[in-house]
Amino acid sequence: MKGTVHSMHPQRGMVAIETAGHGFTIIELLSDTHIEIGDSMAWSPDTGCGSQTYINNTKGSRMRVFAQNHGVTPTQLRQQLKFYD
Repeated sequence: MKGTVHSMHPQRGMVAIETAGHGFTIIELLSDTHIEIGDSMAWSPDTGCGSQTYINNTKGSRMRVFAQNHGVTPTQLRQQLKFYD
């Protein structure tokens, strides 16, 4: 699967990756990994959850993440990134 970093909650290490036709994938960073909005990401398996290796194609690096959810809709993004009012 491929996608682009869409939004982030840096204090919680949460990242939303927009995928073409599959909504958003939500990951939690497990280390101090340099990632920015707009970075191109890739991973396999497409819908694997838990501890996974993701590739940041923009930075040419691999990172360990915790894949939280796949197929998230735009209306669910705020909750999934743990932004609370």
